[in-house]
Amino acid sequence: MATEMTTGGVNEAHRLEALVTTHKNTTNRSVETVVADTKYGTVANYLYCYDRGIEAHMPDLKRTQEQSGLRSGIFGEEAFSYESDTDTYRCPGGKALRRRSHKEKRQAIEYAIKFKICKECPLIEQCTKSKTGRSVKRHIRQQELDVMRQKAGSA
Repeated sequence: MATEMTTGGVNEAHRLEALVTTHKNTTNRSVETVVADTKYGTVANYLYCYDRGIEAHMPDLKRTQEQSGLRSGIFGEEAFSYESDTDTYRCPGGKALRRRSHKEKRQAIEYAIKFKICKECPLIEQCTKSKTGRSVKRHIRQQELDVMRQKAGSA
């Protein structure tokens, strides 16, 4: 068991490792399961748990963010299927999103499609609000991340 009281200015998503360490030091037992709220459901925390064999039960922060703000009302990334043989994503309209850039800080590859293709699609209103076309990102450890999200019940 471990708890921590912080001010509202502290991003609790960055506190998981410290809480796991505190638990281990206090109880002399390894953490087998983490249960936390949405703020902890980050890529970094899912992969931290994956690397240590910890079951993680926390809602996916990304899914929550996809349902609000500018992303509200458009297809989430789960509507796009990854095709490993061509290293592309297939959009709900059947078009291919190709590798555009490597987002080093986020450890992700961005896949995109040109807006001129998007604007001809009847699903555009459900797919993007961007003036440059739709894009999706794939983490370099996407398979492990998918495993953790599925186990957490948020895939």
